[in-house]
Amino acid sequence: MKKRLLIFCGSFAFSLLLLGNAFALTNEEATSILKDYLKTEFKILEIKEAPLEGFWEVACGVGQERIILYIDKNSRYIISGLILDRQTKRNLTLDRLKELRKADLSTLNLENAISMGQGKRKLYVFTDPQCHFCSQLHQELKQIEDLQVFLFLFPLSPDSFEKAKSIWCAKDRKKALEETYQGMELKSPSCDATAIHKNMELGRRLLIDSTPTLLFQNGKIIEGYFPPDTLENLLKSNSSL
Repeated sequence: MKKRLLIFCGSFAFSLLLLGNAFALTNEEATSILKDYLKTEFKILEIKEAPLEGFWEVACGVGQERIILYIDKNSRYIISGLILDRQTKRNLTLDRLKELRKADLSTLNLENAISMGQGKRKLYVFTDPQCHFCSQLHQELKQIEDLQVFLFLFPLSPDSFEKAKSIWCAKDRKKALEETYQGMELKSPSCDATAIHKNMELGRRLLIDSTPTLLFQNGKIIEGYFPPDTLENLLKSNSSL
């Protein structure tokens, strides 16, 4: 009797698993539901359970843009907006968008960046002149061989913006950036700072809100400071070479 009960329970659990899979939202169903709402060409990137009970989270690609929509499990309602977790103080929708984002490196204007080093490998870094971890990362990057780094000045405060302008207007921008990291005050002539404004606009489009932020050759975007060994591994795993 006990053996039969175990067999029955196992079969019932397996049936529930099959039933749950049968009701999963497919790419085709999500496309059909969203095509009238989006009214433009889009691609379903991923579908998973939403943090909001009773909804699917649908990640879509619209050109280079990534968007998150939520579809209820009766396929009646579509929610476009942010899910905020009061307990963890996290913006769950923004966190997911950051995971999905990918930079189109062909759109980067390298004339708006400060070049450092030479090599076949390329790395693109958004840096703030007053960022301590940016300063640390800068020193680590100088130790890595066969690497050319493009540093995009990305000030996060008005004071940093003024320092970024002084760096950009300096005759030797790389030296000026390093001196600023060392706490030195620059005295540079005024110049056209359009490049910094364009970097800030680009950063906003890429959802960059902290520094340092690294863009790798495969378009992957990762935030934060990393020691040389970790940087080397990241460069290898995110290379397009």
